[in-house]
Amino acid sequence: MVISVYDENIPSNSIGLLAGLVGRKLVNMIKFNNVPEQELIDNYYMEPDEFFPQALGPMLFYFEDGLVIGGGSIPSKNSVVMWVEKKENGKHREWLQEEDERAIPFYAKDYEEWDIYLDQFVESVTIIKEIPESDSKKLGLPNERGVLIKFENGLDLIMSHGLHDCSDSESLIKLKDINPYFEGRLEFISIGKFD
Repeated sequence: MVISVYDENIPSNSIGLLAGLVGRKLVNMIKFNNVPEQELIDNYYMEPDEFFPQALGPMLFYFEDGLVIGGGSIPSKNSVVMWVEKKENGKHREWLQEEDERAIPFYAKDYEEWDIYLDQFVESVTIIKEIPESDSKKLGLPNERGVLIKFENGLDLIMSHGLHDCSDSESLIKLKDINPYFEGRLEFISIGKFD
């Protein structure tokens, strides 16, 4: 079976894509939500300032040259997944996340804590893999819990599969937000670094 760059895939199957992010300028980030905002407050106990990083849906990363990368997570693989939403030449997936009329978009530019990542160049990309215990049900899974992106100005962000709260939820977090549960249980696999 041939896998296209447009197909959702775990990070280790997307090494070329990840390495290709190094040196690119991030210009926009959108996190989508699949339920009404009031439901985030009432049922998920989120505050409005948590909507962007914690919303219940996929995320898109837009780069200056036109490349758009999508990200989400798949609990059955205990991993984040990613795909090419749109190539630099304008070619794109058959179905675009940003055209989903049911999804509610939250923009990084509207959140002070997250707009500081915009207009920054990617310095390095690292896969974060959970090392499960020997008797764990996770042993046969990819366990690629995050993709760490570091920027030239020293900032970092992680496209995460529950690294902040040990859940199956997809989120954007910072390196400092990884839950203490994972101390000594993570392997950091460097993919690319800007020299």
